[in-house]
Amino acid sequence: MIRRVLAVAALATAALATVPAGAQAAPACRAGYMCNTQYFSDSARTNLVGVKTEFCNGEVSTWGRVTGYINWSASACT
Repeated sequence: MIRRVLAVAALATAALATVPAGAQAAPACRAGYMCNTQYFSDSARTNLVGVKTEFCNGEVSTWGRVTGYINWSASACT
């Protein structure tokens, strides 16, 4: 039993260790807003590697890859 608990604890620790310390998730885009998420390769946010834009009409445009290092912005639809 104790071995099973230790094994689960070790797996959980390993899983958490793979998430970068500065990583974050993008907030949900609320209705009535246009949202832009920029994804960067590192915590310094110097190398843009992907973008996701959620338009006012509900369309979504993406390119590149998703990482945990983001800049997120939202603006009200007119």
